[in-house]
Amino acid sequence: MSTLEISKDVYFDCDRKQLSYLDECQEYSENKKVNRYAIVRQDNGNLLGIHTDDYIVRPYAKLAESVNEVVKECIDTDRYHITTKDHVLENGKKYRRDINFWDDSIDMQNYGKNGMHITGKEEKIIPQLRIYSSMDGRWGQQIMWSSVYVVCLNGMVRPDWTFTVYNKHNTRKDISFGLDDFKLGLVAHKELGEELFKMMQKKVTTDIVTQLFKSTLASQYKRNSLIDHTSANVMKDLNNAWEKYEQKYGPTLFAVYQTATHWSSHPVTKGALHNVSRKREKQVAEMMTSNEWEAIAA
Repeated sequence: MSTLEISKDVYFDCDRKQLSYLDECQEYSENKKVNRYAIVRQDNGNLLGIHTDDYIVRPYAKLAESVNEVVKECIDTDRYHITTKDHVLENGKKYRRDINFWDDSIDMQNYGKNGMHITGKEEKIIPQLRIYSSMDGRWGQQIMWSSVYVVCLNGMVRPDWTFTVYNKHNTRKDISFGLDDFKLGLVAHKELGEELFKMMQKKVTTDIVTQLFKSTLASQYKRNSLIDHTSANVMKDLNNAWEKYEQKYGPTLFAVYQTATHWSSHPVTKGALHNVSRKREKQVAEMMTSNEWEAIAA
């Protein structure tokens, strides 16, 4: 049985309040309005953001409902196993919604028969539809397909984000997500299984993996500098994850990929996890288009 229910926390209204300042330079002081508007929650009065007049407030619930309608058009939700999770972050400043489609899973045990020793009912990948938005302007409206490796909950980052729909908050037209976008994401997910199988066949050495991470994810390169700016903390986290996945999946490019996606999906940080994870996923995607990665994967 499936549910596309949207959490009640997603439903809240906002007011736009124009800001002003007290001008005391005139003979008589007066309040002068400026082209800045505070976005304030009606239910608790919390400030979510300050924007110019062209910023359009788009309720999170409306976005989630519109995507639900597309899902219902594409599949029989009464027979499909779907789970959802809504994340209302920073008291409403940001929003993320995950929709998991369990019936379109890729069972990695099927590939384990090729010498990979992959066993366990949770060794599978499921497609995930993500929705992002914000009221503070940090995240534009975004609808994107991803995949999740169930056993470790790693987000399966892809170097090609062509199946992503994006909209800025000052764009007059609402974000558009249709049937073709939905189907394209499912096709891309099915292709992911073959891509991961190829990674499983590619052997690597620890020295090569270390150099890859130093040149990409852990790099803090500064122009015109001869000093090594590799992040020791990042390398420590990556080395710990590599030891775990290399032991489980062997010295393969698949283990490298799992290491990188573990680092992006489960950040150890003092910052906001949702912000750090989004930034790291972008870094992993960039790593997979780097010369270093392509040399290993060739």
